[in-house]
Amino acid sequence: MNLRYCGILMALGWLLLGGCVPQPEAIDPAAAVARLSTGAPLLRCREACVGEWQRAQPRAAQLAAAGRWADLATLVQRVGYQDDLTLYYLGEAAEYLGYPGAAASYYRQSTYLTGTSIACQNLSRNCGGYIFPRAAALRLAAIERSLVYRRRPRHLAPAPHGQEPPTPAEVETVPSPPEAAVQSAPAAAEIPPPPAPAPPPNPAPMRSPGSDYIEPPPATH
Repeated sequence: MNLRYCGILMALGWLLLGGCVPQPEAIDPAAAVARLSTGAPLLRCREACVGEWQRAQPRAAQLAAAGRWADLATLVQRVGYQDDLTLYYLGEAAEYLGYPGAAASYYRQSTYLTGTSIACQNLSRNCGGYIFPRAAALRLAAIERSLVYRRRPRHLAPAPHGQEPPTPAEVETVPSPPEAAVQSAPAAAEIPPPPAPAPPPNPAPMRSPGSDYIEPPPATH
């Protein structure tokens, strides 16, 4: 009788333990990518999911090598296991799917877990061939540099040697064709004025009426 009760208790214990193990979440690639783009924490399972992750990790490595980033994000989120390797996989998927901000978040989360009791080196014993936190830190630094470069204002090209660099007003101001035509024509002030009219000639002096008489020569005898 005691053996029977012991068997029942053991069976109940296994059932209880089995009920504590979370089942993989059903998620489609579109929903997985939508979650990934937020950069929010997505993985919360640890010791209870380590066995499931050890079985899934070789498949995750194949998807990463093939560049199937949506499928990789789906697999990692479906298992839900959290360590520095799974967070690095999420960072890779986000980076190559075009979400650099989210990728930086997951790479940063990966560096936080390295050296803890749940790091891949200590719990799952499988780091996928990566060296952490170096692998995540390198990708994080590269993304941060690219984000800073995108926000940097564009500068004018350097001027040739011996010339002053153009000011923004000179670069942006281009005269319209009518203005250019006016500038190219000679100024009105540069045309010489017409010569002043010559003064009229002085009139001949007028003679009095008596001055017109001419005395005749004397008569000869």
